Amino acid sequence: MKSFELTPEEAAVIESTHFILLKNSAIEKVMGLMGKLQEALAAYDRNSGFPFKPEWLLQGGKISKGEQYKGLPWVMLDYPRYFSKTGVFAFRTMFWWGHYFSATLHLGGNVKQHYNAALENSYTKLAAAGFQVYVQEDPWEHDFENGNYRFIDTLDLNEWKTLISQNDFVKIAKPFVIGHWGKIITEVVEAYATLLNILENKA
Repeated sequence: MKSFELTPEEAAVIESTHFILLKNSAIEKVMGLMGKLQEALAAYDRNSGFPFKPEWLLQGGKISKGEQYKGLPWVMLDYPRYFSKTGVFAFRTMFWWGHYFSATLHLGGNVKQHYNAALENSYTKLAAAGFQVYVQEDPWEHDFENGNYRFIDTLDLNEWKTLISQNDFVKIAKPFVIGHWGKIITEVVEAYATLLNILENKA
């Protein structure tokens, strides 16, 4: 049976409202930042000419938040967000308390199959741009811990092509330092642009 006795540190925290109020205020600002990021991503889409299928953009963006991603608060923006039984086209930006922001392109099913050749041919560009690729079987892990991701430049070309061809989904991602607060929108949009250009063979 777990002890319910508080440690001195826990007792000090629950006797104060200051930290919780600061945390709530910070999360609201992250939510606001995600709203501005969605606007910036949508503006890029309008000017890029990327050949989205209509259903990929039909649902619009979604911002969600929670308290317990591996014990810590999180905020997530999905834009674009297309999740169906046959395919996935999603760009997910996540804030994870105490860790980082991350930007992830998630392609699955027939969407991923459509881009297989472009992905295989993008090895050099993605590696040079510092992207990482998800190497686990469960597509719903979002963090870079526990060997979930590998830098693409640590794979050789054959390993990369095997990884792309053998799985029904692929996730290509990059973390961003929380301390770069004022640059996050620009950095994420730049990553998004790089990924879309690679899919369209423009990069």
